[in-house]
Amino acid sequence: MEAAEKRVRTFARVKPTADFAQDMIKFGPDNKSIDIYIKKDARKGIVNNRQTDWSFRLDGVLHNTSQELAYETVAEKLVSDALLGYNGDFFLF
Repeated sequence: MEAAEKRVRTFARVKPTADFAQDMIKFGPDNKSIDIYIKKDARKGIVNNRQTDWSFRLDGVLHNTSQELAYETVAEKLVSDALLGYNGDFFLF
């Protein structure tokens, strides 16, 4: 394995749904970033310091991606390397 391949890679898979939260989740044009926005709850008062937005930079965002493509992108090489005796960990959130 090359040194560059030893770093932790991160992916987010956003599963396809009929009722996708278009106004809450935005994807970067490069499919490597995701921004999540939550509206402030007016019932919690005028001063509401609760965090309402998050931004993540990833190795890839898999949106409306098939199970097969998600496996090929994220796990195929990892599984292949594990069968050859290499350790491997991955996290998909």
